[in-house]
Amino acid sequence: MCFYAYQLHLKTLVFIVGFAALTFLYAIPFSSKQVYTLRSIGGLKIYIIALVWSGVTVLLPTVNEDIRINNDIILLGFQRFIYVLVLMLPFEIRDLKFDSLKLLTIPQRIGVKNTKRVGVLLLILFFFLEFFKDELDANQIIVLAIITIMTLLVLLNSKIKQGHYYSSFWVEGLPILWLILLLVFN
Repeated sequence: MCFYAYQLHLKTLVFIVGFAALTFLYAIPFSSKQVYTLRSIGGLKIYIIALVWSGVTVLLPTVNEDIRINNDIILLGFQRFIYVLVLMLPFEIRDLKFDSLKLLTIPQRIGVKNTKRVGVLLLILFFFLEFFKDELDANQIIVLAIITIMTLLVLLNSKIKQGHYYSSFWVEGLPILWLILLLVFN
């Protein structure tokens, strides 16, 4: 890790420290006497995860490669944020029976059916944001359509009583499928 950290630009390391601090505060209590973490703050958990994932996968490579942040980069970051939010919804639905009511998860607030509806709307937004980019690639759009449909199917089939590996395999496998499709289509 130290070897690869040395290969990065200083400004990239600054961003990494920021995302690492956010991740640390998400998982570790603020003090030894408290059991509160950022994760335990009602309604915040899913957004922190999406922010860190989109920041690490879009912002860090952009900063490290000295790429100017333009419209396409902002749209990509927003798309990634939306996609991670949607990927979290099957987990939120599954954990509904275990989560404390203080967490104020989306399914706790609006119910499972409405959570799926919100997820569908977010997936539609996720897909159609691609057409606002300056540079369009037909292969990218095909891959995005496939991954959007696959994510939609996984979301709509999410239940409180999921199979043991439903979220842990099928949902978590979607980004890997996305990578494979990108490699095949490019």
